Amino acid sequence: MKESRTFKIILIVSSALTLLLLMVAVTQENIAVKWKDYQRTYRDTLISLAKTPAEKSAAAIEIKLRQEFLPELNRIDRCTTCHLGVENPALAKAEQPLTFHSNNIFKNHPLSKFGCTVCHDGQGLATLTDDAHGNVEHWTTPLLKGELVYTSCGRCHYENDLYGAENDLFTVGTSINPPLMQEELLSHVPGSENIARGKQLVLASGCLGCHKYRGHGGSLGPDITFVGDKTKHDYDFSHMKGEHTVQNWLLEHFKNPDDLSPGTLMPAMKLTDQQAYDLTLYMLSLHRKSMPASHTPIPSRNKREQATGSQLYAIFCSSCHGSNGQGSTVRDPLLEAAADVPPELMVPSINNPDTLAIASNDYLRYIVQNGRPESTMIAWADSAGGGLRPDEIERIISFMRTWEPPLPDKNAIAAYRGNADMGKLFYVRNCSSCHGTGGEGGIGTSLNAPGFLAIASDDFLAHTLIEGRPNTAMPSFRQFNSLEISDIIAYLRNWHQKRNTQKATLHNLSQINKNTDVTTGIGEIFYKANCVMCHASNGEGDLGPSIATQEFLTIADNTYLYKTLTLGRPGTGMPAWQHFSDQDMASLLGFIRTWQTEKSRKLPVQRLRGDWDIGKMQYEKLCSSCHGVNAEGGVGPQLHNQVFLESTSDAMLYQWIANGKTGTQMRAFTKGAQGMVEISPDRIMDVISYLRYLQRQPRESVMISPNGRPELGEIWYTYVCAPCHGDRGEGASGPSLTNKGFLHSASDGYLMATMAMGRDGTEMRPVKKSPQANVSLSSDQINDVVAYLRSYMFLEATEIPHNYVIPWDLTRGQRLYEANCAGCHGLNGKAEITGPGLLSAWAPSLNNDGFLSAATDGVLQATIVRGRTGTAMLPFGIGMQGMVDLTPQEIDDVVAFIRRWSSQHVSPMTIPAEFTIQTSMGLSY
Repeated sequence: MKESRTFKIILIVSSALTLLLLMVAVTQENIAVKWKDYQRTYRDTLISLAKTPAEKSAAAIEIKLRQEFLPELNRIDRCTTCHLGVENPALAKAEQPLTFHSNNIFKNHPLSKFGCTVCHDGQGLATLTDDAHGNVEHWTTPLLKGELVYTSCGRCHYENDLYGAENDLFTVGTSINPPLMQEELLSHVPGSENIARGKQLVLASGCLGCHKYRGHGGSLGPDITFVGDKTKHDYDFSHMKGEHTVQNWLLEHFKNPDDLSPGTLMPAMKLTDQQAYDLTLYMLSLHRKSMPASHTPIPSRNKREQATGSQLYAIFCSSCHGSNGQGSTVRDPLLEAAADVPPELMVPSINNPDTLAIASNDYLRYIVQNGRPESTMIAWADSAGGGLRPDEIERIISFMRTWEPPLPDKNAIAAYRGNADMGKLFYVRNCSSCHGTGGEGGIGTSLNAPGFLAIASDDFLAHTLIEGRPNTAMPSFRQFNSLEISDIIAYLRNWHQKRNTQKATLHNLSQINKNTDVTTGIGEIFYKANCVMCHASNGEGDLGPSIATQEFLTIADNTYLYKTLTLGRPGTGMPAWQHFSDQDMASLLGFIRTWQTEKSRKLPVQRLRGDWDIGKMQYEKLCSSCHGVNAEGGVGPQLHNQVFLESTSDAMLYQWIANGKTGTQMRAFTKGAQGMVEISPDRIMDVISYLRYLQRQPRESVMISPNGRPELGEIWYTYVCAPCHGDRGEGASGPSLTNKGFLHSASDGYLMATMAMGRDGTEMRPVKKSPQANVSLSSDQINDVVAYLRSYMFLEATEIPHNYVIPWDLTRGQRLYEANCAGCHGLNGKAEITGPGLLSAWAPSLNNDGFLSAATDGVLQATIVRGRTGTAMLPFGIGMQGMVDLTPQEIDDVVAFIRRWSSQHVSPMTIPAEFTIQTSMGLSY
C-alpha cells in the first residue's frame, strides 16, 4: 500500500514536470520565439515606410512561419522566417536579419527556385538561430558568410573548376579525354576574387604534380577533385590547435603542413597569410555538381584555345622541377617507412644547357609518358593514368625547348671566314674528348678522314654542330654563336688541306706525259681509286652523271673541270678533291681528257635573257621528272646547286639543253636534234632564267631525291650494313644511320658517296664495285638502301632507338663506377637506407628501368663526358677540366656496367655459323 502511494506521487510529479516542460516549449515555439519579434519589427518597419492607407494595410503582414518549398532540390528552406527583407531593396540599410540581400543575387538566382541553403549552407528546416545556422554538434555544413559563400558556387557553376566542365556534361562514362582549355584555366565566378587567386595559385604552384584532379595529375597526394565536399569528420585534428573547422585545418595545412600532418610529403610552400587563405577558399569551392540541370549553367565556349606548354608545365611539372626547370628536392614515399628522419632526394634540373643539349625529344617524351618506376616521377600519359594527351605532352616538351639558346644563323655561319686558331680552342674544349685530339675518333666518329671532309659540306657540319645527333653521344652546341661555329668548321677543314692551285694544276696539265710526275697513267690510277664508283669505268655515268660525252667535254674547259673536282658539289655525292696534289690533279684531268675525241668549242660569254615564270612552267613540264620537282636531283643530276650554277655559264647550260648528252637519258630539245620534245631557243632561255632564279634562292639544307625502293633497300641493308650499324640502323660498332638528326643533315648524295667510297681510316669499306670494296652493290641497290634509310626520317617514333656499347671490360666498368659515381648515385645505382635518416645516394637514380629505357648509351656517354654545368655532376671526358679524366674505352665500360641494371640489357652477341636474314616485310634470305 505504501509503495503504491509512492508511485502515485512520482507519477503526479513527473506529469506536472512534463506539463511544465510542454508549456515552456509551447511558449518558446509560439510566443517567446525570436522570429516573431523579427517579423513584428519587419512589419512595423514596412508600416512606417508606407505612405498611403492601402500601403499600410498591405504592410500589416501576418506573423507566421515562412518557407521556400524547393522540390527540384529536394529541400525546404525556412530562412525567410527571420530574413524577411532579403528581396526588399527598401531595407538595404536595415540590420540583420532583416536587411536586403546584396549583389542583386536574385536576378539570376530567384529565391523561389534556389532558396538559401544551396549557397549559404546551414540547416534550412530549423527556426532557432543556432540550429538554423548549423552551429550545433554533428551538423556538417555550418552557415557560410561573406567570401565563404562563393565556395558553394561549385555545386552548380563550372567557372571555378580548374578544367573538365565539358567532360562532366557531355562525356561522362566514355574514354574521351578532352584537352585542357585556356578559357577554363582562367575563368572564375564573378565576385569570387579570393577563389580566383586561389585557383591561379593551384595552377602556378604545380599542385597537380602530386594531386589528381578530374583524372589529371599525380598520385602522391589525395585527389582534390571534390575536396570541398569533405566534412570535418574526414580530417585528422589530433595535431590541430584552435577551433576544429575544415577551414582552419586547410589554412594551417597550407602554412605548416608538417606540423599538422607529421611526415607528410606536402612541402612548405612559404605562402603569405593571404595566399594561404585564398588557397583554402579555393579548396572549399571544389564541389561535385550536385544540382539538377535546371540549376546548372552551361560553361562558356567562346575562345577554344588549348592550354599552352608553359601553362601545362606550371600545372603538372613545376612543383618538382621548379618554376623555371631549376630542379628541387622531394621526399620519396618509398623511403619514408624505412627512415626515422624523412630523407630527401634531388629532382634533376631540366633547364640545364647540358641536359637540353643531350636530351632528345624522344627521351623527354618517353620519360613524361612512362615516368620513372620506383620514383616520384609518375607516368603522365593519359593511358597510364596521368591524364595528359599526346599533344599536351608535345607542348610541354616544346616549352622546355624554349630554355635553349636560339639557333645560330646558318647564313651568318656561311658568310663568316672562320678563324682556325680560335676553332682549335673550341674543338679541344668541347669536341676532342669524344672525337680525339686529332679527330681520329673515339666515342664519336672520326673527323679527320679526307674522304669524309671531301663530301661533308660546311652546311652539313654546321647543322651537325647546331642540332647534334639526338639519342647519340653527339649533343647540340647551340651555345656557340655563328662566328664560333664558323671557327670550328675552319679548324676541321685544316685536316682537309688544299694541296693544289688552279694555276699550278693547269700548268702541270700543259706538261702532261712530258715527265713521270704528271701522266695520264697516274690519272687513270687516281680515277679508278676515287671516281669509278660513281662515274663508271669509262666515265659513262652510274651514281654520278656521265663525264665522257663529247657534248660535255667539248664545252667544259679545264678551268671548269678543275673547279668541279676541287669544289665538288656540296649536298650531292660529288666530293671536293682539294687534298690531291697539283701533279695528281693534273694527271686526273689529263686522263679525263683522253675521252675527248672532238675539238673543244669556244662559247659566247654573254648572259642570256628569258622569262623565269615561263621557264618554271617549262622546267616542271620537261625537266622535273629527271631532275626533281625542286631541281634537287633524281635520275638526272641536281641543278639547284649553288656551286654548279656559279661555275656553269649560260652558254654551257644552253648547249646541254639544246643538244643533250649522247649515251645518256639527257635528250636534245631543239628542232632537228632528234630530241623527244622540241622547244624553241626562247623557251630554252626561259628555262635557264628559271635556273638562275633558283641560284639566288636559298635551298633546303638537305635535298632529297626519292629514287630508290625502300622495300628492297631493307634487304640490302640487312645483308651488308646491319652487322655494324644495327638491325634498324640504330648503331652498333658503326654510328647510327636512322637517327633523324643525321638524316635531316645528310643529303642522299652524302649517303651514296659514303657507301660508294667508304671512310678512309675506319672500318667503313666501300660497298660499290671498286678495288677496295669487300661487298659490291649496284647503283640501283645503293639507291634502294638510301631510300630505306630515308624512310626512317618520316616515321613516327614508337620507341627509343637504342644502340649498345660493346662491354669489353665489365669488371673495369664496375670498378670505375664505384670509384667515380657511387658516392652520389649509390653502389647499386639508387638510394637505399643506411641508417636513421641516412641515404646511400642523393643524386637521381640510375638503376631505374624507366630511365634506362629512355636513355640510350649515347645519352649516358655524353652525360659522363660533359657532366652537368652548374650541378655536382662533373665532366669525366679527357680535356673537359673535371677532377678525373676517363678514356673513351673506360667511359664505354662504365656505360656497359650501368646498362646491366636495365631490363633491356643484352649480353655480347655470338653470331652462329649459319643464320637467316629476316626483314620486317617477311622476306627471308
